Amino acid sequence: MEPTRIPANFGPGVLGERQFSGYLHGIESLPHSADGNSMFLAEPQPTGFDLRFQIFGFPVRVHPAFFLMPLILGGSLLQGDNPGSTGVNFLVLTAVFFVAILVHELGHAFAMRYFGESASIVLYWMGGLAIPNMGRWNAGRARPRTPYSQLIISAAGPLAGILLGLVLVAVLVAMGGKIVWETVLVFPIPMPDLRATAFADNQAMWVLMTSGMFSCFFWNLLNLAPVLPLDGGRILQSILTIFDPWNGTRTCLVVSMITAGALALLSLNNNAQFGAFFFGFMAFESFQALQSYGGGRR
Repeated sequence: MEPTRIPANFGPGVLGERQFSGYLHGIESLPHSADGNSMFLAEPQPTGFDLRFQIFGFPVRVHPAFFLMPLILGGSLLQGDNPGSTGVNFLVLTAVFFVAILVHELGHAFAMRYFGESASIVLYWMGGLAIPNMGRWNAGRARPRTPYSQLIISAAGPLAGILLGLVLVAVLVAMGGKIVWETVLVFPIPMPDLRATAFADNQAMWVLMTSGMFSCFFWNLLNLAPVLPLDGGRILQSILTIFDPWNGTRTCLVVSMITAGALALLSLNNNAQFGAFFFGFMAFESFQALQSYGGGRR
């Protein structure tokens, strides 16, 4: 996921005076907290327990709350045939979530680098953020962020995650396994069948492949839903803004509110309380932003 930030050198020369004013007004009307992110998906404050490292030149910070994800989302995957398997399953699940989310955020970060922006990555309990560095040092090097570049940056994360999922599919096929298609909410998701492989009775491998393919495909397809501030919402906003700089964001907020509300109801119908809460909150944020939106064609 990539938060809304406006580069210092993004000005009227990119879109023209009138179009820039409309685009800027639309960006500032989006639901956000003080740091520019959705209040529900804001960057967590640093702690003394953060894990920090660099990968491909990108600083990465892992908040301690990230390790709650396997407990919150793992569910039955953490259960095994014997008491000792729970710990192993937790480690495998944590590693899968870590790699899947990191690859997604690296997709955003590499796209930002392509457009001259430096970026850092934060992993936390809601997933991850690729955060552009808008400091003075970077302002002179970054290309102006336009709706076109924003579209590419937003799409790069889900694309990287889905490509990782295709790698897992190739590994599954190489092992002699099969793909079983399942529908989760409204998304067709390929899931692994290991019964014909040498790992048929290997609980850890089953957790790895199941959680890996689910994370890579379902999470990234869900993230492409046209809901702000998810990547799909940013993509839709960019497309609509290209054709209508003044009203594109307004239209995007309407679509976001309706889609998030529908996904919340669908989640509730499928007994997915967390999904219902998540998308219900997104629908509420889009509604609030729409109420305060004062734009329109000028």
